[in-house]
Amino acid sequence: MPGFFVDRQLYGRGLRILRIVAYFPVFYFLWEGYLKLAAVNISIILIGAWYLSFRVRQQDTEKPYYQLWLSFIEGIFAFTVMICIFIKDSLGENGPDKMLAVGCVLFLSRVMIRTLYLLSMLREGMHFFKSGFWSRVATLSINTTMLVYVLELEYYEQICMGLSILLMFASSVSFGYRYYRDPEHRKPLSISNQLTMSRIVLTPVFLWVFFYDGNLNYQDNSLVFKILALIMVVAFMVTDFLDGYLARRWGEVSTLGKYLDPFSDKISNMTVFLCFLASGYSSVWMVALIYFREASVETLRTLAANEGMTMPARRSGKWKTAIQGTGILIILVGALDPLFTIIPNWAEVWEYLPYSVMGIITFITIASGIDYFASSKDILKKYV
Repeated sequence: MPGFFVDRQLYGRGLRILRIVAYFPVFYFLWEGYLKLAAVNISIILIGAWYLSFRVRQQDTEKPYYQLWLSFIEGIFAFTVMICIFIKDSLGENGPDKMLAVGCVLFLSRVMIRTLYLLSMLREGMHFFKSGFWSRVATLSINTTMLVYVLELEYYEQICMGLSILLMFASSVSFGYRYYRDPEHRKPLSISNQLTMSRIVLTPVFLWVFFYDGNLNYQDNSLVFKILALIMVVAFMVTDFLDGYLARRWGEVSTLGKYLDPFSDKISNMTVFLCFLASGYSSVWMVALIYFREASVETLRTLAANEGMTMPARRSGKWKTAIQGTGILIILVGALDPLFTIIPNWAEVWEYLPYSVMGIITFITIASGIDYFASSKDILKKYV
């Protein structure tokens, strides 16, 4: 068994060094304009990142010293490639790409901060924890983004960079949590709870994406950021399904997850509704009633917990969540610019659609709240 781990370390270390070496030709190909050859090298780096992270899992067996410096060197080379791409784009007709500039700064900050943390852990004799899921996905996303920029796929450039920024942010939060938590007194955060936490962490980012153009009229926003906002909402819905499914399938149901899941749903959905309110897609009374229902049901959950009772999710609550998600998707899809040119008279339909959808959402949400109160007589009797 020791020989197996030594062989695996050397195998993974050799592949990682080859992946670092693969960055060298990229610099030359970029400056000489051989974009296809640069794309081939980046594709090799991308495949190597996937293979090492998800197949070999070299980060689980590598010695801390080598893991630290190989990770740092690879990060610096990747950052240098991103800077080369940024300079090349800046010399073009469109000028500097602001999104790419932000991505470069965040990526360098991620590399430096992570290296400093790992260096302090190495000096204190602490064991490195395994690379998290979000960290590995962020690495793949960054390499994919570089490939998209090199191939000059302009329609996908900002979308990929936006996703990479979100994943870098999520992986940084996950890394910070694992670094600062006390492993002797806290259990590791399960995958299902990480998915739940991701909705809370990414909610402020949705605000930035929704109002990226700097005004309250969402219709004026860039199509790229409209698509990104739509992708984020889909991600909220997918993680909402997966966190509960995985918790039950893997036996990771916890008290934290039971309270964190509905809380994260309220945070993400209410943020979207407030954005709709600011953009004129909803009225104050609709958002106020939705908030009143959500706050009231959470108060019921708190009262039940205080009495040692549990208030299970009701079918009306599941319908409410599904209709809210569907309604949000309808509004975000309806706001996409191509629909106004593809569908005849869509502009006239759009004048009434958001308000009508929010009206249906409000009605279903209130009806669900009434159902919860009607089924919680035993809890209310203890306080009324």
